[in-house]
Amino acid sequence: MNFIKKPTHSLSKSSIYLTIAFFTLILIACGQKTQSVDKGKERLDKVCDTFMELFTENKTKAALRLIKQNTVISHSTIDTLQLTIDSQMNNLTRVYGKMLSYEFITEKKIKDFYAKRFYVVKFDVYYLKFDFTLYKSTNGWTITNFKYNEELNELLN
Repeated sequence: MNFIKKPTHSLSKSSIYLTIAFFTLILIACGQKTQSVDKGKERLDKVCDTFMELFTENKTKAALRLIKQNTVISHSTIDTLQLTIDSQMNNLTRVYGKMLSYEFITEKKIKDFYAKRFYVVKFDVYYLKFDFTLYKSTNGWTITNFKYNEELNELLN
């Protein structure tokens, strides 16, 4: 007498392989990032980085020309800002020393339409914080505000 029961159904090798392949695909799909890349935003991030690079090389005219090409701020306002920056930088370098470098600090976002990028310019004895406000309008990403000051509170919260 045989007391071992044989299974009433059996899976073929091809069914097993298909099941394994199916679960493998599900695991791969779940593990992938679903975040899409926004080329317009990446481009404007690069504009901000390039501005900071030019600025720390004392090429403020070229830096502001770059802003003019990527902002809703009027050209006359940026021209006035050029005069202000030239005057202030002369005073700052006397007090703070030579501009040494800049660092990107962080970016704060609201969904996929607003971002604020923060940088710090390092001088011999002090620093300046720069921030760029970016907005995704119907025409794409643009710089809507740009400022610099010594306040780091916004970064420390």
